Amino acid sequence: MIVGNDGILLETDKRGFRSEAEAMAAEYAVCLRAARKAAGNTEMGMLMTASLATERGKVLLQSLNGDYFLALLLEPESYAGKACYELGRVTQSLQQELSI
Repeated sequence: MIVGNDGILLETDKRGFRSEAEAMAAEYAVCLRAARKAAGNTEMGMLMTASLATERGKVLLQSLNGDYFLALLLEPESYAGKACYELGRVTQSLQQELSI
């Protein structure tokens, strides 16, 4: 998903779940804002990537800039390392496409 920091879903895959994706985008935007604030308050620098793991899956959040982020939802058994690598790879092209 491509999400605005305000929690508005800009784009998601075409496999359905649009209403669920919109709710998830809003909730993960709140998480990302809190993580960014914590990184800034602890002088760790700008937050680039965050990951969450639950019993039902994994979520990777990748900052595109101060206005947008990517959210990738994975199955619990998925390899998050490869997904992080792929998110990093596509970040630059997405930034150009979004004219960021």
